[in-house]
Amino acid sequence: MISADLLMLMAQCAPGIHPVTMQAVVRTESGGNPYAIGVVGGHLARQPRTLDEALATVDALARAGWNYSVGLAQVNRSHLADYGLTGAAAFDVCRNVQAGADILARCYARAVSRGHPGQVALRDGLSCYYSGNFQTGYRTGYVQRVVMSVAQASAPDRLPTVPAIEAREAIPVIPTREGTEPHARRPTGPVRTSSAGDANEADTHTPDAVSTPDNNAVVF
Repeated sequence: MISADLLMLMAQCAPGIHPVTMQAVVRTESGGNPYAIGVVGGHLARQPRTLDEALATVDALARAGWNYSVGLAQVNRSHLADYGLTGAAAFDVCRNVQAGADILARCYARAVSRGHPGQVALRDGLSCYYSGNFQTGYRTGYVQRVVMSVAQASAPDRLPTVPAIEAREAIPVIPTREGTEPHARRPTGPVRTSSAGDANEADTHTPDAVSTPDNNAVVF
């Protein structure tokens, strides 16, 4: 999912979390892939591309006893039943984000209760979201990756905007065969006696002579 779509989804499905924060979590966790599956202590050969692939993979992981997380917000299997995320519901983008947002909000509340100020508590909350405690997310670099995700997403907004090129000159028509040229309209101004390509031969024209336009030139 592209950033604009993610921000809209975050605002709709996780209103209690600032959309920039929740988008950074989702980008770090799943890269915006709604069918993403993370395996603790391993990794998939490739990520699922469809819901059917995701469901088949989750079923195989569960039967093999793997610990895994699913969806945009990478909700861990230990939380799925708590949020009613069974089967395909686990990969529903809004329900998955809602569950992730609730987990993050609870972690943040725990961090605030320790007396830490806003941004410190938020980073502690991110560590808690990742690992269930306030230390591991720092040690593994997870907290830093989420913060960098915000910086990278915001960087283009701080760069100068290069304006689009506006075409101000008419583009000539090149006839495909003889006799297809439209009838020329009577000029409303002075007759142009030469094209740009004829500039070097201007001295060969008399003032009242009209040259034939070069078909490769821009006609004004």
